[in-house]
Amino acid sequence: MVYSDKHQKMNAATDNVKIQAMLRQLEQPICLFGEGSAERRKRLQNLISSLSDDEIAKILRKNDQDDEKVEDTKEGVA
Repeated sequence: MVYSDKHQKMNAATDNVKIQAMLRQLEQPICLFGEGSAERRKRLQNLISSLSDDEIAKILRKNDQDDEKVEDTKEGVA
């Protein structure tokens, strides 16, 4: 199987919890029916390799903004 340069350079997590967190950040299901951890990691690799750097940055930026909103809400409640 031939991989793109982006795919080869990507350091994908091997920890299942980190993989699920990355999928969640990319607004993807964290687990598909019948999917094991190896298949989940491969799906994450394929997803990241299919996105442009700008698309990944946009999604991650949006998630950072959402996290800030949650933190502001928590501070206002306390």
